Amino acid sequence: MSSLSSELHIDLPADATPTPAKVETTASFSWIQKGVQDFLSAPFLSVLYGALFAGLCAGLFFATLNAPWFTLAFLTGLVFIGPFVAAGLYAASRDIERGISPSIAGSLRLVIKRKTDLALFSLLLTLVFAAWIRFSALLLAVTTSTLNPSVNAYMSLLSSSDGLTTLAFFVGIGLLLTTVVFIFSAVAIPYILDKKVNFISAMTTSYHTVTANPAAMFIWAATIVVLTAIGIATAFIGLAIIFPVLGYATWYSYRALIK
Repeated sequence: MSSLSSELHIDLPADATPTPAKVETTASFSWIQKGVQDFLSAPFLSVLYGALFAGLCAGLFFATLNAPWFTLAFLTGLVFIGPFVAAGLYAASRDIERGISPSIAGSLRLVIKRKTDLALFSLLLTLVFAAWIRFSALLLAVTTSTLNPSVNAYMSLLSSSDGLTTLAFFVGIGLLLTTVVFIFSAVAIPYILDKKVNFISAMTTSYHTVTANPAAMFIWAATIVVLTAIGIATAFIGLAIIFPVLGYATWYSYRALIK
């Protein structure tokens, strides 16, 4: 079983450009279902990854608790680095699909094998993340004239036109950045892991894939946002389950979208 499956997953050359497949508008729900199945197939590995990610989020939350603006910036910014953090989950789903028992060691071996392009792509995501945090700080400083405002200063943003304008800029630019990141990373890292392609080709393929399925990918992005919000709202406890399920589901979105 595993040897036959392995033959069906042949590495493509770095300059290969696959044709994106068309998927149903509601395809994300079937991806989530498969993600749940993989979670149940490897519960220990899944909970470990989920707990580590939830712990990271909780740590950032409590570290910036006295600066609510930075808390929001960090939590929304996790969208930028989430695809890279989930690389081990993609590798696990890849093994499950091939009939191989997933393991942390197996996931690490694959990640190390693709380390160069994964590192370059993660560096790009990290730079975007850092730019978002810096921009958020500057936007707040312009409005409140301080980098460390009081709680009352935060509340005043909701009761003044300048404050509401600041919030509108924050939401609008944050939405624009997350949309761009999603378009270029939706299937990029799973593609790098599965086939030996460079990160530029992976990003280009991701772009063509998303633009070929705008409605389906909009629902998929909205599903990710809603489930992540639920995970955060449960004091990050739910995120320990939701994150690995979304990671596995992302692998199956890649497998459905890239032929």
